[in-house]
Amino acid sequence: MKRLRPLPTAAPSDRAVQFARRFATANDDVIAFVGRLTDNDWRAPCEREGRSVGQVIEHIAAGHLIIGGIVEAMALGCPLPIAARRNEATGARYNARQAARFADHSPSDGLRSLRRNGGIVARFLSSLKDEQLDRATDTIEGPITTQDEIEHGLLGHLCRHFEALQEAVRG
Repeated sequence: MKRLRPLPTAAPSDRAVQFARRFATANDDVIAFVGRLTDNDWRAPCEREGRSVGQVIEHIAAGHLIIGGIVEAMALGCPLPIAARRNEATGARYNARQAARFADHSPSDGLRSLRRNGGIVARFLSSLKDEQLDRATDTIEGPITTQDEIEHGLLGHLCRHFEALQEAVRG
């Protein structure tokens, strides 16, 4: 997967800057959460997710780039990456393989991934123009805008999984 790079723009969109801030703040909340975890918390099962807390944290960080790549394609009017064409069954298989890859990761690995991937996506989001945020792309669910994908895909993914993590650690 290619890395998201800020798009050249004369003046950033106020909406794009707000999305970048919302995303960075939510990612910072996950980072702070990870910083408070014990080793036992990291390995604890996240029942709603069917994998460990640490695996979900790494999934969130990986999702930043995967969903960010979808946002990038939509903003540029390019074909959607293969990740956007997953169905429930192929998504579940991908997530299982991903969880296996992350099984031996540590909290410091998770923090590094969240910081790196979150920074890449936040910088990219802040570079978008209003026209790019408003661009609609046909999907299997019907046309959606780049803004919709940022709100429901990117931010929604992060927030849904973070909620599950908090529930798992609260016990």
